[in-house]
Amino acid sequence: MFDERTVRLLDFDREPGLAFTYLYDFGDDWHHTVTIEEPLFLAGRPRHATCLDGARARPPEDVGGIGGYERFLAIMANPGDPELRRWCGGHFAPEWFDRSLVDKDLRNALKPNVRRRLHKPKPKRVERPS
Repeated sequence: MFDERTVRLLDFDREPGLAFTYLYDFGDDWHHTVTIEEPLFLAGRPRHATCLDGARARPPEDVGGIGGYERFLAIMANPGDPELRRWCGGHFAPEWFDRSLVDKDLRNALKPNVRRRLHKPKPKRVERPS
């Protein structure tokens, strides 16, 4: 284990195919497998980033890891818990994904002292032609 504040990817062998596990949130235990596809060497800190692809909404922060997220989805499917709905921003659509919103979050993440969005905004309804 390494302290993420003192270790950078730059400190490791970055050969294509190298994989490692990243543990996010020690309380919720989200384990991510990261695989190096192609190492990039940048002259300085990036000023922008772009999401190439994605799917589904991210789980709310502090939802309780995989098991907690599964319970959360079951409760959200049943509208009988207003407290939980308030906690997650009032709505949650697990299949919803908005690449332009992720791009905006990425741009903000690269700026110093910008607060992270706690909840996904409510998806806009798409009008279907009659």
